[in-house]
Amino acid sequence: MRNIKIFKIGGSILEKPEDYLQIARNILNNYKRSKICIVTSAMKGRTDNLMDVFKRAIPDIDFWNFERFVPSGEIESSILFESAFNYLNVKSKAVLPWMKEWPIYISIESRNSIDDKRNFKVLNLSQSKVKKYLLPLFQKYRVIIIPGFVAKDGKGRILTLGRGGSDISAILIAELLDVREVVFLKDTGGVLNTTPGILRKTRKIKHMESEELGILTSSGAKVLNPIALKYAENIEEVKVVSPELKRGTKVEFKKGIKICIEDEDFSVLTFVGDDFPRTPGILFKISKILYEKNISIYSTTLSDNLIAIYLKQDDAEMGYKLLSPLIDEIENLKMLNIKKGIKKILLKSLKFINEPGVIKKIVTPVAKEGINIWEILTVHTDIMVFVEKKDVQRVFKILKNLFERS
Repeated sequence: MRNIKIFKIGGSILEKPEDYLQIARNILNNYKRSKICIVTSAMKGRTDNLMDVFKRAIPDIDFWNFERFVPSGEIESSILFESAFNYLNVKSKAVLPWMKEWPIYISIESRNSIDDKRNFKVLNLSQSKVKKYLLPLFQKYRVIIIPGFVAKDGKGRILTLGRGGSDISAILIAELLDVREVVFLKDTGGVLNTTPGILRKTRKIKHMESEELGILTSSGAKVLNPIALKYAENIEEVKVVSPELKRGTKVEFKKGIKICIEDEDFSVLTFVGDDFPRTPGILFKISKILYEKNISIYSTTLSDNLIAIYLKQDDAEMGYKLLSPLIDEIENLKMLNIKKGIKKILLKSLKFINEPGVIKKIVTPVAKEGINIWEILTVHTDIMVFVEKKDVQRVFKILKNLFERS
């Protein structure tokens, strides 16, 4: 019963009513023997229109009615896809939120705006509903269609997963059905190496890893919702393809949280001064001097009154001598300090994407052991913890125990 293929249909390829029948044909032509589960978005622009209608009608938004109203476009799409497959003589069923087969039940932490990234937990009720009601449907129907973006809470109230929620729905459905691959149909036909609309020349990336996709989507690329990646516990592969299902981008997923101590010993060179963000070229001048002597920068931090440059310890004194003349050349620079004996612990995971409280989770147990964290940086899927060399093994053990239990 696990010969199920899951397709997420993006709103960008549902521009006109005729697209539903064409996409249904494309899927059937390429997957002749599989059971098919479709998670669909609304037609292009439909959700924006529904939001505008509600806000104009009811200026002071009633949360629960708003949540029931705005996913109407996804529900419409599901019904249209059911009709399209039935027209093609393939037995299909749209599973809608008010049906007993509905699979996605969540609890949300706060009733924030639909445009904000929503943090939620999937309820155990989801798994029992899938096992009891949804899976048996595949014995009767070849195609099951589920509207994306929609969920229900433990009281049976309809709510949404936030902007881009259909991507999240597709990953959640795959996890609940124990399917290891999800195919995303998008107008780009794959993941592009540059942002379309800004540069004319782009090319498709044939293969990438989930960490790269996490960084890309977290930094604003409209490939899929980065929050979806946080829920990919057992997913092994995601494909991003064209509406014709032509070969696009294959994304391979890595499991768990990677925690490691970087081999290098570091020193940190710290400039102290004023108004650094509004000093044009200051980072360029620093990096140019180091580049000319083949010295690599391993990390950089800039705030209003400090710039921290992490170098290999073997390069640190040379770097210090090379950069110290900048104090006299750049008016805003006042002092330059060097701190040796710094180590970096790197943590990498898709779970760190939009994860409230993760810094506190790290800092609290380390602080209880009386250990000072020199610096902690978060960038999308990565967390970098800098500590003194004498403390690195203790901190590593704390973090490893902390996240291995998670």
